Amino acid sequence: MIRTALIVTTAALASCAPRASSPHAAASSPHAAASWPHAAASWPQAAGPHANWIVPEATAPTAWSVARNENILWRCPLPNSGQGGIAIAGDRIFLATFPEQAADGPRQSNRVLGHCIDRATGTLLWSRELAGGRTSPQMYAFSDSTSWSPIADGTRVWFFNSSGVMACFMHDGAEVWRRAFRTQPDRYPFNRQCEPIAVDEHLVTIEPIAQDHARYDAARDDWNYLHAVDRATGKVAWISEDPCTFYCTPVLGPRGILIGRGGPHDVPEKPVGLSMIDPKNGKRVWAYEPTDDGGWEALYALHSDTRYAYWFRNGRVQSHVVLDAATGALVREQPLGEYADVLRFDPATLVPTKLVNADMRRLPDPVHPLAPGEQLHVHPQWHTNLVAGGYHWFLCTTNNRRNGLAPAGHSGPAYSLGRVHVETGRVEYMELPVGVDGAGEPKYGAPLRTKTVDARGVEIADEDRSRTDGWEIDAFFPTPVVLGRHLYITTMPGTVYVLDTAAEDLDQHALVAVNDLGPLGDCWSLSGPSCADGVLYHRNARELVAIGDRRTR
Repeated sequence: MIRTALIVTTAALASCAPRASSPHAAASSPHAAASWPHAAASWPQAAGPHANWIVPEATAPTAWSVARNENILWRCPLPNSGQGGIAIAGDRIFLATFPEQAADGPRQSNRVLGHCIDRATGTLLWSRELAGGRTSPQMYAFSDSTSWSPIADGTRVWFFNSSGVMACFMHDGAEVWRRAFRTQPDRYPFNRQCEPIAVDEHLVTIEPIAQDHARYDAARDDWNYLHAVDRATGKVAWISEDPCTFYCTPVLGPRGILIGRGGPHDVPEKPVGLSMIDPKNGKRVWAYEPTDDGGWEALYALHSDTRYAYWFRNGRVQSHVVLDAATGALVREQPLGEYADVLRFDPATLVPTKLVNADMRRLPDPVHPLAPGEQLHVHPQWHTNLVAGGYHWFLCTTNNRRNGLAPAGHSGPAYSLGRVHVETGRVEYMELPVGVDGAGEPKYGAPLRTKTVDARGVEIADEDRSRTDGWEIDAFFPTPVVLGRHLYITTMPGTVYVLDTAAEDLDQHALVAVNDLGPLGDCWSLSGPSCADGVLYHRNARELVAIGDRRTR
């Protein structure tokens, strides 16, 4: 059967495609202990109060501009950049940065500062240093020593330096304990996209096994495993039965913690695949191993719910993989790069055009034109995925030459958001503006560059890739969050998209707002937002901001 792409005008968008079936409600984890704050007044870890990046009961602002000072309640300058998320407990906010850098100083560091900030005023109350082992580049587009987010409860906070140290402090800054841990050898790039997880009485990290531990195996010296650290003592309570690459973001779901193996730079953990881990003891619930070598990588946020676990195949084949969350059995595999609905915008007129059932392999690419005989492939941007409203959402890398994709490996569709319906397999893409200018006008279809300086104007980024918009280099954008019915996605130029997860069609009506964390071309962020009591907290390389409706404050 030959399928033909249909070009549809704006007026006909509502009738373009079949309606999706009713979405499943997001399920929170039964494992999280009651002693971790779960109320709307807290955000104890990067993944939020339910540890799954979803807060169904949240209300949060959807429109703001730091550049134009719209709906900004306060701003707190920071001494340097930082990539981790923001923890909120009571009247305290916690985040991490590098220490202040001299104008002619090195742009690498193994030192991290944990900061405590007054939630009402944005006043910096205290800072504590964590000096690690391995030095990392600052503002590296693929994470750095600051990329692990703090965790906080009602009385304590745990800061992490992913160069090899973590520490517990009371809310007044008094240190309780400090623990060093092994990090990856220098032959690997500094990529630590995993996030610590607060579950029961433990803080779960990804580390190589200590060389004096009974389970240490010299043949697997650089393999990583989940480590559950007792939050009261800093002692290791269990190490997972199966290994986990440090590139992936394990996520706590109703049936356990989903972890993965496989990735670039010869990550060593085997076998390539996924495992569901019991958070009470680290034992394997199930493991899934693909039966072929078609480019399986675990460089995603590994989400699951009561029914399914989700993964992407990325390489010579690009597909969406659905597994049974109880058993790990393959349920279905849906191609991402064949037929899909695609919405694009003319960059000059902003007029949308929709292609229905378009053959993605031959889709014209306005940003990177295809060579004769070349096929477009769809590469989900690493870590920018989340399952909500019955869909698996993700961003698309614009041009990623990798994995031997013939002949040049163009990715696309350019600057787009994708989603796959988890039951029907319907695939949709919508082009997003790269950012908004000083007048709030969206800018489509062209790559950007951005500055990488601190609050004093000092250059702090170690390499030039950090001064791009991040889409083409496949930067490690932060994992999105869902607050209420809205999906929040942040990209490296400080652009924050807000989308309606209940939208029946992925069109311009699903895009609620395009916000900024600073002037376009003069802002940088690899952090996600946090929310408490209806106020959104976000950060860029220069400052932390509180976002809310000024009329109600």
